[in-house]
Amino acid sequence: MTMFRPSSFILSAWVSVLLCGCPAGDDGVGDTSSTSGTSGDTSGDTTSDATSEDSTGADETGSGLSGEELYLAVCAPCHGMSGEGTALGYEVQHPVRIYSDWVVRNGRPGTEFEGSAMAAYDPSVASDTQLEEIWDYLDTFPQPTTGEGLYLDYCRNCHGADAHGGVTGVDLHEPGAMLELFEKVREGENLANPGARTSYMPAFDTTWLTDEEIQLIADHILTL
Repeated sequence: MTMFRPSSFILSAWVSVLLCGCPAGDDGVGDTSSTSGTSGDTSGDTTSDATSEDSTGADETGSGLSGEELYLAVCAPCHGMSGEGTALGYEVQHPVRIYSDWVVRNGRPGTEFEGSAMAAYDPSVASDTQLEEIWDYLDTFPQPTTGEGLYLDYCRNCHGADAHGGVTGVDLHEPGAMLELFEKVREGENLANPGARTSYMPAFDTTWLTDEEIQLIADHILTL
């Protein structure tokens, strides 16, 4: 991965943001296994907004940095250099954009990764255009080819590493859950409310997950 040297103004503004969004030092105790790109929380009570004193370097016209550079500057300290996830934050490859947008704008309390609450980032720090560039970059990573990899990418963040509920409380080992798996993946649930951590589920059409890939996920869940 090619590193870069953003301008001193942009770097100083975003470093201040990162200090708001991540704790000093790697003291989080969240699960460090690879996770899915659907982070967030229902709570409207989020940490204070992350803003810069001068927003001219991050407006709707863009900063001149690529999606990769933006990601490395703003997101990598908590989510890993390739979006693979760390002890401070979820894996975020292949993000569900409406959900990811909500999390960025509203923040996430530190209940899922102790000691690493995510601040709310307003458009003066990361504009809507810049977020799209970051999501585009995170979509460049290869699709997993195993049931385990697909589960970790698309399901683990909400349903837990063992599929026994996670933050949603929906245990995928329950007979009813497995019977409804294909329907839930295709149709989603509570789509109008991406901030509802325990009831929102995105809908994944075949451009996201093929029937064969959903079956691989189902087979993997049975091994957990």
